[in-house]
Amino acid sequence: MDGSEDSLRRGMRDLVEETDAATAPVNTVNTESAVNTVIGRGRRIRHLRRSLAAGAATLAIAGGSVLGVQGQGADPGPPSAPAPSEPVAPPSYPYEGKYRPQPPSGPGDPLDTGPRAPVENTRYRYDLSAVCDLRYAVFGGRVWERADDGAAVTVRWAGDRMRGYMSWSDGRKDRAEPDTAVFETDTPELTELRFRLLAGPAPECLGQEPARRYRDAPAATLGPERPERGVRYPYDMTKECDLRYAVFAGRLWQAESDGRSQTIVDWANDLPLAAFMTLKSDRQAVLEWPAGAAETPRTTTYHPVDARDDDCQQDQ
Repeated sequence: MDGSEDSLRRGMRDLVEETDAATAPVNTVNTESAVNTVIGRGRRIRHLRRSLAAGAATLAIAGGSVLGVQGQGADPGPPSAPAPSEPVAPPSYPYEGKYRPQPPSGPGDPLDTGPRAPVENTRYRYDLSAVCDLRYAVFGGRVWERADDGAAVTVRWAGDRMRGYMSWSDGRKDRAEPDTAVFETDTPELTELRFRLLAGPAPECLGQEPARRYRDAPAATLGPERPERGVRYPYDMTKECDLRYAVFAGRLWQAESDGRSQTIVDWANDLPLAAFMTLKSDRQAVLEWPAGAAETPRTTTYHPVDARDDDCQQDQ
């Protein structure tokens, strides 16, 4: 019992005794009982107040951790809404051209076959089926056979297909050779497999291939983001800006000479040109142009730049 209860108990006892002295003899038992009742009620009230205060403090701490503790002083008003986060732009090349790179097929997807009517010297996504041991291909509505007489293929692949690109050249423009279809992968392990039109009937194994899908969009491949030096990669050169700019290894490159002097380009369409790119050094990349069978491949040297010239407008 603390000192405050002692003082309260003596005061209440004196008050009761003075009141009873005027009316009746003092009853000590009743007086002590009344005093104990009042003191007990006081204890319960104080205990209740302490419990409420502790609960309020706990609530304030919990609320402060969620809503933020307000500083003392003037009423800050209702809490403001959180500022919206800035959208994160997806990574992209500084210049992609009109046609975007096409992704390869996924596991279980139909085999990529390119368009039903492909354009010459244009790459299309193509899956070479493993059913016929990579010996035959169906492209552009025609059946093709490997031109190397079934030579062993050393490249490794997983699943029911080898993913890559297919393009063709019209033999009627160059009497030196017939129509040729070229299958390429984007890995350094294999440069290309060449196909000729099949003279006889289609082999039965083609009927066992998985389903195929046709897509008119060109592959528009730009090579890997981290190419190895000295490796020749399939590269689809955009015809925009007169071939002055290329995107390779995640950077923008500019031709060292005027690309408009390259008359080999077929300007009849705006499809990207099937070419090859080789990283020579951090400051030099070489584009190899397609050429006929009896011609020396043309090359253009590029160096990295930060931006395009103002007179080169990108088509959207």
